[in-house]
Amino acid sequence: MLLHGLTNSPPQYDALAPLLHARGHAVIVPRLPLHGYRDRMTDALGALRATDLEAAALEAVVTGALCGERVVVAGISTGATLAGWLAARTRIDTGIAFAPFCGLHELYGGLNVALGSVLRTLPNAFGWWDPRMKEQQPPSHGYPRFATRALGESLLISTGIDRAPHAAHARRAVLVLNANDPVINNAHAHRRFSTLRAYGVDYERVVLAGLPKMHDVIEPLPEAHTELVYPALIDLIET
Repeated sequence: MLLHGLTNSPPQYDALAPLLHARGHAVIVPRLPLHGYRDRMTDALGALRATDLEAAALEAVVTGALCGERVVVAGISTGATLAGWLAARTRIDTGIAFAPFCGLHELYGGLNVALGSVLRTLPNAFGWWDPRMKEQQPPSHGYPRFATRALGESLLISTGIDRAPHAAHARRAVLVLNANDPVINNAHAHRRFSTLRAYGVDYERVVLAGLPKMHDVIEPLPEAHTELVYPALIDLIET
């Protein structure tokens, strides 16, 4: 199961999903709530809540359990945070979190918790991912703007990774980090995900060096250098 990032949609995996399918895997790429609308300038994302994303992820896991002997959940950014959230709560085999959105690069870990609370409390506002390109920001299947409330809700999911009931958990969780990620606080993400060990999850961290200084290196764009990323992810999925 492949989970896309905030403001993106399933075509984010248009290159990776067929590679996995060709290797004999059943592949599910769910569309997360309020994402993938034809109108890229929609305001719908302002209504997104953490519970909506969590419910969609759980539903996809149920579907995945019907399709194979083991379920591996991999995601990027908010999708990666959901992979960690699922690893703490469900009996998936493996959760692979690539650059999970647990906090911003510029902020100390604890300040990101406060930031999430503020973003969820204040009235929603929209910002451009790239103020220079604005609505021309690629990819064409993603939204060029983010909703501040949605960012706050995404951060809320990350706080649930280490607050889960101990009734069920994944066998394994892998945190995959881009050493040059300009958006994600890698150290804070490691602190969050390392708490999975307390549940009995086999946790490991993988840091990929030599990747471009960008957050989304899953999107099949030339500048993302997915030829460096996909083999590593496929190896982790099949291990």
